[in-house]
Amino acid sequence: MPENHLVNATVPTATIDPSPLQVSTDDTVQGVVEAMAMAVKTYALVYGGGALAGVFCYANVARATAELADFRQALAGQWMTPLSQLQPLSPSLAWPLALGALYPDQLHLSVIDQAHHWLGLLAPDGFYTLPCCVDAAAADHAELTACHYSVALFQQQQERLALAIKGAQMGTWDWDLSQGTIVISEEQERLLGLAPGEFDGSYDTLFAHLHNDDQATVRQALQQAIRLGQHYGIEFRVQHRDGHMRWLSSRGQVFKDGEHSPRLAGVTLDISEQKQVEAEIKLQSQRERLVTEIAQRIRRLLDLDSILEQTVASVREFIEADRVIVVQCEADMSGQVTQEACSSDYPPMLGWAMRDPWSVGEKFLAHYRAGRGLAVENIYSQNLPASHLGFLEYFQIQAEIVVPLLQDQTLWGLLIAHQCKAPRAWRMADVRLLQNLATQVGIAIQQAKMHRELTLANQRLRRMAYLDGLTQVANRRRLEQYLDQEWRRMSRESSSIALIMADIDCFKGFNDRYGHQVGDDCLRLVARALTRAAKRPGDLVSRYGGEEFVLVLPNTDLKGAETVAEDIRLLVRGHRIPHEASTVAKVVTMSLGVASALPAIGGSTASLIKQADEALYTAKNQGRDQVRVAPPLRSD
Repeated sequence: MPENHLVNATVPTATIDPSPLQVSTDDTVQGVVEAMAMAVKTYALVYGGGALAGVFCYANVARATAELADFRQALAGQWMTPLSQLQPLSPSLAWPLALGALYPDQLHLSVIDQAHHWLGLLAPDGFYTLPCCVDAAAADHAELTACHYSVALFQQQQERLALAIKGAQMGTWDWDLSQGTIVISEEQERLLGLAPGEFDGSYDTLFAHLHNDDQATVRQALQQAIRLGQHYGIEFRVQHRDGHMRWLSSRGQVFKDGEHSPRLAGVTLDISEQKQVEAEIKLQSQRERLVTEIAQRIRRLLDLDSILEQTVASVREFIEADRVIVVQCEADMSGQVTQEACSSDYPPMLGWAMRDPWSVGEKFLAHYRAGRGLAVENIYSQNLPASHLGFLEYFQIQAEIVVPLLQDQTLWGLLIAHQCKAPRAWRMADVRLLQNLATQVGIAIQQAKMHRELTLANQRLRRMAYLDGLTQVANRRRLEQYLDQEWRRMSRESSSIALIMADIDCFKGFNDRYGHQVGDDCLRLVARALTRAAKRPGDLVSRYGGEEFVLVLPNTDLKGAETVAEDIRLLVRGHRIPHEASTVAKVVTMSLGVASALPAIGGSTASLIKQADEALYTAKNQGRDQVRVAPPLRSD
C-alpha cells in the first residue's frame, strides 16, 4: 500500500449522506450527469419501479465514454452498477440499530468522505462498494474505504456514548485493583462534591464529602464486591460545600478476564429528585393515614375533648411543631385555649383566655368564617401592631398556621400550630393537612353536639317514662321497678327494706271545695314535702295513684320507717294548707301506713305492699292524721 494512503488512513472522515441524489433508470446519462453537477454529487442512486436498482458514479461515465455511448440516448439503467454487482466488504460493518430509527424508510444509506466522494452503501447486512478492480491501487482504495468507515463508526459511537453520559449527568469511575489507581470523570467529581481536578486518585478522597452515617455502608459494599468478584449497588448521601445534601446511586462490578488487570468500574447517578419524590409520597401517605385514623376515632368516640386531645398531639408530632392548640370561640369572638400539645421548652397556653385570638388582625376573621386558613412564616414581616406582637412574643411565637374549625358554617374555633424556635417556611402539604384535619374535627364537633342533644332527649324521655307528670316524683311504673330491684339487693345483703304508704285525708272534699287546679297545687306541695323527708339518695318517693303516695326506704327497719312517716305527717300538717271540708282538721293532713321486711328470709314485694296498705287502712279507720305500723313480715 502506498505510504500516502497510510497517512490518509489516520484521519478517517466517513459519514452518512442525509440527502442522496436520486434518479430513474429511464433518465438519460446526460440528464444524470447534469443532475450530479447541479447537486454537487459524485454519484446518484438509480431507482426503477420504486426500488433501488443500482448506483451511477463518474466511473460509469468513464466507461460509457470509452465505449462511445451517446449520452443523449443512453439510459442510466444501461450504464449503472447494479446492486447485485456491488462488492461486500465486511459483514461486521452492519449499521447500528440507532441508524434504523434515524432512517426508518431507507434500506441503503450512502457513505461519503469529507470531500463528498462516494464510498459505498451501508445496508442492514453489511457495507457494499464498487467491485474491486484488477490493479493494486483500486484494491488498496477499497480496503482504505472500509478502514475509513470502521474508524469513523467507532468514533461516532464513542461520541454518542460521551454525549449520553453527559446528558444523563452520569459519573464514571475505574479502579485498577492491581495498581491501586482510581480514575473518575469530571461529572463524578461534581457528584461527589469535589471541585474540578480536585480528585487526587486517592481512595480516601472518594469519601471526603460522604455522609458520616453512610461511609461504612459504602466501604462495605465496595470491599464485598472486590472480595466476591460481583456486582454492587448502593445509595448514599453527600454533603456539598454549599450545604446541600444530595442522594447518589452507584452501580458497578469487578472485571477479571485473565488478560488485563482486575478492575472495579461503575457509574454514579444523582437520585436526589427521586428521593425527594419518594419522601413526599411517604409523607403524603402518612398524612392520609393520620387523617383516616382521626376520622376513625371520630366514628368510635363521642367525647369531643378526647378527640381534640388526640388531634393536637398527633399534629404536633407529625409536622414537628413546637405547639399546637385549639381555641374555642365565644359569641363575642373572644376565645379560650381548650386543648394543647406543647414542647416543655415553651410556655403553655392551655386555659388562656384571649380577647383577640386572631393574632394577625381582625381582617382575617372573614377568611376564617369562609373556611380559609393562613400560614405566617415570620411574624416580624407582617407589620403587626405592638399589642399583637407583644402577645406573640410573650408565648415565643415566631411562625404559625391557623385554620378554622367550622360547625354548620359557623366559626366554632381555631386549630393553630406554632413554631417558637425560629421562623419557619411552612410547606403547603402541612397547611393542607391541618385543613383536612379541621374538616374532620368539624364533623366531630357536629357529631358531639348531636350526641349531646340525643342524650338530653333520651333523658327527657326517661323522665317522662318514669316520672309522674303532675308532681315530678316517680310514677307507679318506676316504683314497681325500683322496689323489685332493691328487694333483690337487700336479699343479697341480708338487710331490711321498709315501705310507707301515705294518703291525703278527705282529698275528694278538698277538690270539691277548692277546685281541681288548687287540688293539683296541693298534690305538688305534698310531693315536695315527701321528697324533703326522704333524705338518703336511695330513698324513693312515688305517686301511687290519685292522692296516694309511697316511699321506698332500703336498709331501713320498722322503727326507722315509723320515724320517717311521723316526720312526714308533721311536715305536711305544718304547711297549714287550708281544708275547710276536712272532717279531721281545718288544714290538710295525711294518714300513713308503715311496713318492713327482711327479704333474705322470704316474702315478696307484693306482700310488703299489702301490709303497708293494711296499716294505712287502719290509720284511716281509726280517725286519720296518724301513723300505723304493720307487724313484721314473716316468712312462710
